Amino acid sequence: MKTIYFAGPDVFRNDYAEIKSEIRSLCIAYGLTPLLPGDLILKAPEDIFRHNLTLIEQANAVIANLNPFRGQIEPDSGTVFECAYAYAKGKIVISYLAGRRDLLTKIRQASLDPESDGAICPVGTWIEDFDLPLNLMLSQSLAAVTGNLKDAIELAASYKKPGEST
Repeated sequence: MKTIYFAGPDVFRNDYAEIKSEIRSLCIAYGLTPLLPGDLILKAPEDIFRHNLTLIEQANAVIANLNPFRGQIEPDSGTVFECAYAYAKGKIVISYLAGRRDLLTKIRQASLDPESDGAICPVGTWIEDFDLPLNLMLSQSLAAVTGNLKDAIELAASYKKPGEST
């Protein structure tokens, strides 16, 4: 049975218990075993960090919630780290992202600067324009991007690495 680590800022939500319940139900329906951060009561940052890395190492794949967190555009930095760690360990990384507009469009729409031509952020840095919904380094590390949690779980259940037998 495939084990899936669930990365994302959901652990900070008041309704995380309900989210975990939904994840578990969906995983059962698709024959997957979920590995969820926050299942153990850990208080020390080092303990949480090490525990989550151990869960990622135990997983066959990672499903990451890359929806914007604490802002309008970028995903949670901890989740991005977990994606990178999983990728470096050779894990399949599947994300879900509701708004899949390209990064340039997202930043242009979030900008309050009417003088901007849209190619430069209000802080003066160039905006990458690769028609990707996330930063190119993150986008290129993902095996797939879906629109919601259920779709990501369904994809993880059937996903095979290139060259992997059935």
